[in-house]
Parts: sequence; structure tokens; C-alpha cells
Amino acid sequence: MTPAVPQAEGLERFYAQALRLYPTRFRAAHGAAMRQTFRDALRDRSLTRRTLIPLVLRDLVTSLAKEHLAMLRDTFLRPALLFNAVVLAAISTVLALALYTIPQQVLRQGANDPQIQLAGDLTVRLEQGVAPAEAVPAGAVDIVRSLSPFVIAYDDQGRPLASQAQLDGKTPAPPNGVFNYVRQHGEERISWQPVLGREHGVRIAAVIKRVNGPQPGFVLAGRNMREVEAREHQVEQLAGLAWIAMLGLIFLGTVAFGWTTRQKPA
Repeated sequence: MTPAVPQAEGLERFYAQALRLYPTRFRAAHGAAMRQTFRDALRDRSLTRRTLIPLVLRDLVTSLAKEHLAMLRDTFLRPALLFNAVVLAAISTVLALALYTIPQQVLRQGANDPQIQLAGDLTVRLEQGVAPAEAVPAGAVDIVRSLSPFVIAYDDQGRPLASQAQLDGKTPAPPNGVFNYVRQHGEERISWQPVLGREHGVRIAAVIKRVNGPQPGFVLAGRNMREVEAREHQVEQLAGLAWIAMLGLIFLGTVAFGWTTRQKPA
């Protein structure tokens, strides 16, 4: 027996194993013809092994990708599978939104807790006739760097009377529209951004209350939201990863189920 015969048998066994990578229905319909075509090509003396093997490998890769993509397309176009996948993806999206929204709201609302008390206590003292300079605790808080809560007292026109907060050496004030709203409703809770910018901006969790009595005005209690925003970002990342993981599981489950049903002979 010449060396070419064992080599041809080895190539044919390799090709037979490669055919097992095709979907079962495709292999059942075309496997025998493909093996016979490969045998004929091996016997064709006009084709050298150096020419034939790259051609066969390229054909295998191309046709395998084509057939499996066609199987995926047929799988996802099946109405029942497609409907189930869409429903599960929608449920996963709602769950991911809940995983983000609920903790984010808890963090954001919790950021107001110290300010609610501070604003309420300061309002009571001012309405009792205590002078703003005496009612506002001593000390200065750099609202850009410090995480400490602070209070500010304003007159009825929104001009600062006494303040713990400092921004570039001055007392900051929210937009006049905030004071107009509080004048009508008595209180407002806002995310105030005295320094604009996505990376270097400053956001303040602020509570503004109306001061009534002989000397009406406003009080603002706030604190820097830097740490709260960092935790919100972590929650957003975790919710996003959970969403991607759920969609990935839905995709893999759908593909696996479609593969199983497609592998069964008709």
C-alpha cells in the first residue's frame, strides 16, 4: 500500500468528523454527498494536497457559519420562541430598572434627611425672632470639598443674611424661581447645581423652607452629593450587569432550545 492511501484515509476521517459540526438535519440531508465529493476530490490527480486542503477548510468554515446562522435565524423566527424571548427580555428589563430605580431613590431621598431637620430647626428659631446671625451656627463649609451639611438664611428677596456655606469665598444662592415656588408652597427639595459640569460640577441635596412672621424669608439646608452620586453610579453599574446577564441567559436558553429541537430529525 502506498503512503498516499493512509494519508487519504486520515483526511477522510478528519472530514467526517468535521461534518459532525453541522446541524443534524443538514448533515442527514447532505452529509453523504459531501463525503463522496471529498473522496472524489482526493482521487483527482489534478488537485494537489496543498491546493485541496485550504479549499476544503475554507469551504467548511464558510458553510458552517452559514448553516448555523441560518439555524439561529430560523430559531428566532419561530413565533413561540420569539414571543417567549421577547417577553422574558421585557421582564428582565423591568427587573433591571427596578434594581436601579429603587436603590437610587432610597439613596437620593436619604440624602435629604439631615437637611430636613436642619432647615426645620432653623425656621423655628427665625420665626421666634432670633437674629439670623445668631440662629445660623458658626463656621464655614466649603461646599465644593466638604461633605458636611450647612444652612443659609435669606431675606424675603432671596438675599443671604447669614451662611455657613462658602463657594469661592461667597454665599451661593439657588435660582430665584426656587424662592418663588417656596413662597407659594412652603417647602421644596431639590438637587441644586451651583457649579455646572459633568466631571467637576457640584450638586447639592438641598431643602428650602419658607420663614413666616414679622421678618419673612427663606432657609436652605444642603450638603454635597458626591458620595451619594458615587453610590448611585455603583447601583447603575450593578443593575446594568444584571440586565446584560439576564439577556445573555435568555439568548443562550433560546439558542439551546432551538438547537435541541433543530437537531431532532424531521
